[in-house]
Amino acid sequence: MNIGLDVGSTTAKIVHVEEREVIFSKVVPSHHWTELIDDGQDDRCIVSTGYFRKKVPHCAAITEITAASLGARYHNPETQVIIDIGGQDTKVIDLRSNTFVINDKCSAGTGAFLELAAHYFDIPVGSLGRLHSLATKGAQLNNTCGVFAISEMISQLVSGYSMEEVIYGLHQAFALKISQMVPSADTVMLIGGTVRNTGIIDAINNVLDSKIEVPGAPQLVNALGAALYRERLDDGR
Repeated sequence: MNIGLDVGSTTAKIVHVEEREVIFSKVVPSHHWTELIDDGQDDRCIVSTGYFRKKVPHCAAITEITAASLGARYHNPETQVIIDIGGQDTKVIDLRSNTFVINDKCSAGTGAFLELAAHYFDIPVGSLGRLHSLATKGAQLNNTCGVFAISEMISQLVSGYSMEEVIYGLHQAFALKISQMVPSADTVMLIGGTVRNTGIIDAINNVLDSKIEVPGAPQLVNALGAALYRERLDDGR
């Protein structure tokens, strides 16, 4: 059995893989990552990834870029570009050239920004996608960085837009910010916990001229990739 452990900025994920099939997975807040390690598991070869990959038990630690590449190709070997939307940064990985760009200078285009917006509306972040689907148009937002975006959201609410329309516009601005990092591609895969927000998927579909794919458990892709990396260790690659 191969074990992949992804300890990111907000959540920790573990995946057990046997004969290239996922047999177990679990997600907890990052500061509870010890809940993912059972007694005796420390003796097994855990491949770690994520922000805290070197702080947790592991026999190998790999970057999120390597983990995402392996996990995405497991779901679709034809994937050309990966958009990994995390809590504190967003990475765009071009598998054709083995290059990547990362956005981590502010909360724009990250899960933290959506958390900020949800907090302002006093709603669960998980409800953003449903509220997005209730709007037929969006309020235009030009700024997706922290308090400036909140100020714009307030202005649009005052001007008469509904909460649903502002959220729709928020997702569009979010997607446009990310699209500036994405090279032209036929097939783009979205991964990361933020992608469970269906409003983000819809918005990215609207701004990218690519086939957009989302795995069934997008938040587990990097942990899966880490588990699959163990096969390379076994094969001596």
